[in-house]
Parts: sequence; structure tokens; C-alpha cells
Amino acid sequence: MKKDWEEAIKISIAISLNKLLEIRKVALNQPIENVAKSYNKIALDADIRKATVSDTFNGKTMPSASTLILIVEKMGFKLTDFSEIYCSIKEEEVRDFLLKSKKKSNP
Repeated sequence: MKKDWEEAIKISIAISLNKLLEIRKVALNQPIENVAKSYNKIALDADIRKATVSDTFNGKTMPSASTLILIVEKMGFKLTDFSEIYCSIKEEEVRDFLLKSKKKSNP
């Protein structure tokens, strides 16, 4: 049971970060498809590995609190912005994210 909750939390974090990234790209008038460059910029600004950023955004790993805060702040947001989105995530969004992730890994 705990593992299911951890998976849901990890995916909810990923969904929330992706929503913040979309907001950021719209605000900066950047193409949404330009994700790789965004991951790299966030990683450089936060002084963390790009793979860590990518894995967090893709729901592959559970970030530490400090990593999550660094990512959110380097994207130009506050933790309250993140938590507002996180608290609005519905189970259906988590299921959809998991389905899309499985399709990407098993084309």
C-alpha cells in the first residue's frame, strides 16, 4: 500500500512540475516542445544533474525536498505555486500520466 502512495506522490510531483513548465513557457512565449533545453537550463541554474531534472519531470524518481525546492525556484516559481497545483491533481491525471509513460517506454 505504501508503495502505491509513493508512486502516486511521485507522479503528482511530475504532473505539477510539468504544469509549471507549461506556464513558464507560455509566459516566456517559448515553444512547449522545447523541453530538453528547459531541463538543461533548470539543471544548470539549480546546480543539479540534468538526468535528475528529467527523471523528476518524467516521474521516474522521487526528488528530495531540497531538489524539488531548487527545481521549483529555478523555474521562477514559489513552493506555494507548486503546492497549489499539486493539491489540485486528480487520480485520473495520475492514471493518464502512467498510461502515457508506459506507452513511451513500450512503443
